[in-house]
Amino acid sequence: MARRQLNGDGRRARLGIVVPSVNTVMEPWAQKIVPDGVSIFASRMFIPPATTPDAFIEMDRNEGKAAIRQLSSVFPDALAYGCTASSIVQGLAYDADLRTEIEETYSVPSTTAAHAILTATKTLGIATVSIVSPYTKEVDEAEHRYFAGAGLTVVGGAYLGISDGFALAEPEPEALFDLGMRGFDPHADGLIMTCLNTRSHTVIDRLEQALGKPVVTSTQATLWHALRLAGIDDPIPGYGKLLERH
Repeated sequence: MARRQLNGDGRRARLGIVVPSVNTVMEPWAQKIVPDGVSIFASRMFIPPATTPDAFIEMDRNEGKAAIRQLSSVFPDALAYGCTASSIVQGLAYDADLRTEIEETYSVPSTTAAHAILTATKTLGIATVSIVSPYTKEVDEAEHRYFAGAGLTVVGGAYLGISDGFALAEPEPEALFDLGMRGFDPHADGLIMTCLNTRSHTVIDRLEQALGKPVVTSTQATLWHALRLAGIDDPIPGYGKLLERH
């Protein structure tokens, strides 16, 4: 799929991001902070409020491919599948197959939230992590297994136990900062905070200063990786070492 040039918005890069229908966080934040000449285009996958593993799987099977196809029509320079939990509950092989399918079908570089996080940890030299999330215990435990299976050593963690997908966006920055501090093990090289419908980016800088370690979040890592895949490497300050220095 050859890129079709436009002058004006998106002249440097067009990023496509697929998100669950309940997500109110990723689009407005990403659109606000991307460099001039970069545009964000999103499509949505319907998901009921209950964030169970079965709900994520059903969303993928019934909505995912249609959402990706819609985005392909804007000829994006990179395409990101923006649901961390979807990859987590279905495993590493599923995530790899999804990225391959997108790239082979639409000839566009692709990533997923989970893959972006793993790419970010490698870039930052993080091998041992603490993981915190807003999810339920069931999804949080699947998350730990996923990242351990990808080769990371997981020490420490905490979760908020939110089961309503829309409500994942409700925790205030202070609650998210406390979650990160509570779940971090001092033996970890860095902290991972997951979910693209959680305002984790609001506390990255503050957590990095308090912990003295890098912080990787679903929102930040997904945007970072999509930008880099599209050839955009402008530093973006205010959201951690990953976006500012890498």
